[in-house]
Order: sequence, then C-alpha cells, then structure tokens
Amino acid sequence: MSTHAGSSAARLLAADRARDYKNGVPVPVPSFEEAVARVRAALAARPARTLDVPGFRRAGVLVPILARPSGPTLLFTRRTDTLPHHKGEISFPGGGCAPREDAVAAALREADEEVGLPPASVELLGALDDVPSIARYVVTPVVAAVTSPPPSFVPALAEVSEPFELSLGGLLDPANRRAALWDPARLPPEATAALVAVQVPFEEVDAATGHWRVWSFHADPSRIVWGLTARVLADLLDRAFERAR
Repeated sequence: MSTHAGSSAARLLAADRARDYKNGVPVPVPSFEEAVARVRAALAARPARTLDVPGFRRAGVLVPILARPSGPTLLFTRRTDTLPHHKGEISFPGGGCAPREDAVAAALREADEEVGLPPASVELLGALDDVPSIARYVVTPVVAAVTSPPPSFVPALAEVSEPFELSLGGLLDPANRRAALWDPARLPPEATAALVAVQVPFEEVDAATGHWRVWSFHADPSRIVWGLTARVLADLLDRAFERAR
C-alpha cells in the first residue's frame, strides 16, 4: 500500500524497533493526551491519499483511541462466525457506505450500530490513506479520540462476537509486531480480478520472491491483528509514533 520510499522507511523503522527490543531499550508509552496530539499532528502533516477504483464500493472504518486509567487503548471487534464474509476476523468498527453517505459518516454509524459507541462521544482526528481490499472495497480509515469511553461496549450480536481493546503500549512494543511473506497466487480468482483492477499494490512486495510482506500484531495471542486491519494499524503507528521511542 505504500510507495517505495514509504516501504523503505517502514522496513528501517521495524528494524530499528527490533534492535531496541533486542538491546533492552523500553518503548515509551505516550499518555492519552500525547497520543492524540501525535496522531492529530501526523494526519495534518499531509493530506490523506484517496483512491477511486471503478467497481469498488466505498467503506469507512473508525480507529478509536480510548482514554483508560491504565493508558490509551485502541478498540477492535471480532466478527461473528455467522456472517457471509470475513467470519471471525478482527477489524475496526466500520462497513460499507450507504447511498449518499461518505466514509466518515459510515464509520461513525457503523461504530454506533456494532458496539454502541455514540458519534457524539467521538472527536475526529483525521483520515489515514485509503486502502483497497481484495473484497472490492476502498476503505477510508478515520481516526478518532474518545475521552470518556463507556466501561464496556455492547456488541450487535448479528455482526460482532466481541468488542475488545488492545493497549497502545502493547501495539507499539516491537516484540508484538511481526512481518511475514505471503504468496498472492493463493488468492481466489475473484480476488485476483480485484488485483488487476487496482493500480496500487495491496501490500509491500518483496522483490526477490514477488510475495507480499504482511504485518501482524500479537499484543494479545488470542486476538492477533492481521490483514487489512494490520495494514491500517501499521500506517497509524508508523506515522504518529515513529519518534515515540
């Protein structure tokens, strides 16, 4: 999803963080206020890259940063096993845009419907770069701050099996972030057609193998963040917290 320069920066950042972890250097955990300030500044530094892919639907996901007594957290959901697509997968709250609805409105509506997060409790901080999905969506990630989150969230049982939070500190810990190579030839035919339709790469490509270099986050071994959600998360962390170490 990134340019060559951005991909190189991400590789250097990951290696730098890995060295820090190996050498025992702790990863500072920003306060909620510092985290919000860093995200706001990072997203204001340049406009979000937008994509318009013929045949792809628009979608929005909300990336909520929550103020908790123990430190900032990010809110995720696990989809139910009864949904027709992406069963059991971990994602940010969100979904497809309704007619005449933009991505921000869709993200706020879906977060309210899926986990009961009222739009009035959310402060929008900005948008990350659009991300194409092999399910033929162009997803706009909308980052938000929630200063007074409820003690817990109520899932829409038809869509969400559990809402859960992961600490920002755990997500920033280089020990919990991993990269792997994945062969796109394993994609089903409809996903391959989506690749042909899109003019930007879905993932960073390893020059030697042609495989995708994909991220995953293991802050909670029972709730591994991967796929498109991990791409969005990596973009946020690398842009806003690169100098938080």
